[in-house]
Amino acid sequence: MFDIFPLSSNGMMIDITILFRILFPIITLVVVAVLFFVIRTKSTKSIKATKITLASLLLFLYVFKAVFWIVRIITISDSNSFSTIYIPKAFGLDIPSWIVLLSSIVLYISAFSKKPSMFMEFLKHTLLGVGLPCAVISLFTVDIIDIYDNYYHILNIIAMTLNMLLIFIPLYLIKIKEIQPSLDKFWYAISGYICLTSICMSLSLIIREGNLSEMTYSKILRKIGIQISFPWHLLIIIPTFLIIAFGLYYLITKIYKKKFSSENQTETQQQMELKRNEFFDLYAFATKSICCMQGFLILIILAAIIKKPLGTPWGILCLIPLVMTIFCIFAVFEMEKQANLNDEHIFDKGNPTAKRIITFALIGDVFFGLSFLKQIKNEREAIIERKEREEKRRLRELKKREELKNKKA
Repeated sequence: MFDIFPLSSNGMMIDITILFRILFPIITLVVVAVLFFVIRTKSTKSIKATKITLASLLLFLYVFKAVFWIVRIITISDSNSFSTIYIPKAFGLDIPSWIVLLSSIVLYISAFSKKPSMFMEFLKHTLLGVGLPCAVISLFTVDIIDIYDNYYHILNIIAMTLNMLLIFIPLYLIKIKEIQPSLDKFWYAISGYICLTSICMSLSLIIREGNLSEMTYSKILRKIGIQISFPWHLLIIIPTFLIIAFGLYYLITKIYKKKFSSENQTETQQQMELKRNEFFDLYAFATKSICCMQGFLILIILAAIIKKPLGTPWGILCLIPLVMTIFCIFAVFEMEKQANLNDEHIFDKGNPTAKRIITFALIGDVFFGLSFLKQIKNEREAIIERKEREEKRRLRELKKREELKNKKA
């Protein structure tokens, strides 16, 4: 990570590399733990100030790192001129870069808005389920730059600071109870990972030059001597990352529930008291499952069809899973809302809300959408038949009462 070229001539390169790989994770975790317990969370003002400070620091470091890299490359290049290929290299455009931007957005919005939002909840769980594992993995896969350029110290320090913040921010949001980890919410993280992977895959296929790590090739696999051609290495990278992400998410959920068990039990009891619409409850679960399964499958199929690994405009097709995932998420939001409302009028013919949900489901997955449309019609017919039976029963009872009155008379 640091420029230690002068030391390599004395045979100390390997020793310092090993020492750095051991100390870097330890120091990072110690600093994160200290920040977690020291930063105040008692008052609304202190929380707001912390969020604004963290978001501003993230953006400043990210932009400064990119600008510094471009200026440094221009300075040391033979032509001393700017090239557009520097932009993707400088700004990264890989998953960690997008996580930095998402973290800033989440912090700024939550600092100035107290209105609950399912979209913000999705972003927060993406930070926890994707950003945190990415940062933790980076602790143990750090690269040491062995070049004679002391200015790269600045880039290394910024990269380490950003990595530390990506670990700290989700934990801080848990501490102030803006993220409540629960295993039934892990689908948010999987969906977020699909979206980020789709964006990075598209960019890595379209742009010839870029820091799009793990998308068109895996540095980690190549380091350990495994050579798998594009895109089949994704069959290892994606499941492995999700297993690590789920393990961390599960551990944090267990710790969180143990600490706030009494509050969680009260909230669970209140939720259980609310009667939910079983139809939309079931289809919301089905939509979540489809959303989590289809994205990566379609992405890998598309990548396999696109033969040219770099510099092809066909990379735009890899945004298809992104669009499908987003509309699946919209469908789930609407379905869960209707499940809580438990209003049968949603099944009325021409209901605008039902039309919106059907549209989202069709774009999210056309086959599932058609099945959902059919079941909506079946449910509507079942409700009509039930109401007709109830009306006939009411008329029979009314007729019996009138006959009894006539007999008494």
